[in-house]
Amino acid sequence: MQAAEILMRQIVKAFENGDLRPLFDSIDENGIVWKSGSAQGGPFRFGGSYAKRGGVVEVTSQLATGWSFQCFKPKEIVSKGNVVWGLFEVAGEFRPDGDGAARPFEYECALRWRVQGGKIVEHQAFFDTYELFRQVDLAS
Repeated sequence: MQAAEILMRQIVKAFENGDLRPLFDSIDENGIVWKSGSAQGGPFRFGGSYAKRGGVVEVTSQLATGWSFQCFKPKEIVSKGNVVWGLFEVAGEFRPDGDGAARPFEYECALRWRVQGGKIVEHQAFFDTYELFRQVDLAS
């Protein structure tokens, strides 16, 4: 197993347990570009592109507002060179106002990272935004 695959497995397992420290420790301070599966300014608070470590802190803070994850299980993780891809089963709950009734969700998510020197320099997430909206009752 390549180092990038091991890194992704470790970070995702910690994320599933609510521990963001391994993610923050693995971010390239100056070079990270973080892209979500949806547009910035769209219906997801965590949509868009973010830069540097501060951007990753911002996007994960936005994600934690209302969204909790109980499952982030790898189905497949593969790497070639400095690029690693993962396909994950994701499940959790969404609370639109932070206090309201939990709305459960399940979906598949693909992550693509570019890693240099043991640090993540590029992150991109892909998921079916409409299906997630439908499950948490936000689709029109």
